[in-house]
Amino acid sequence: MQIYDAWFSGSLADKQPLITERLNRFEQQMDYIYVAGFEQYIARLRQAGVKTAVVTSSNLPKMQAVYSRRPEFKTLFDAILTAEDFERSKPDPDCYLKAARRFGAAPADCVVFEDSFNGLKSGRAAGMLVVGLATTNSADSIRPFCDYVIDDYQNTSVLN
Repeated sequence: MQIYDAWFSGSLADKQPLITERLNRFEQQMDYIYVAGFEQYIARLRQAGVKTAVVTSSNLPKMQAVYSRRPEFKTLFDAILTAEDFERSKPDPDCYLKAARRFGAAPADCVVFEDSFNGLKSGRAAGMLVVGLATTNSADSIRPFCDYVIDDYQNTSVLN
């Protein structure tokens, strides 16, 4: 909604349903390619007993598209929280704090991996260690919002 309010309001408000329909169609066709080393990294964390969660501002219909393209995705995590699970979206820390509570973990004991500015800000506001993924935005642009920056999950020493 923030994007609609900022970029598609006023005289463009009547275009919102068309934009939503086209975005939904696009998301249904996406491949949802994993960042290099992602599956192996998650497997190592889980083998070490680390609880893992996805905390996404995406809604259930978008996640259904992910699950249809990547059926194994659900099995990679102990929990998946979507937009329906929290009242306030990123950059508000609510979503990450709810994930921590789900595991009974203190925020200081949690690590957030994020690629978006709002997600990085959300993790920081939650009081968690923040690892920025330089996949969507450049390393230089995200560095002020995180504790570490990685390009992918290969050869990363974060949490190893």
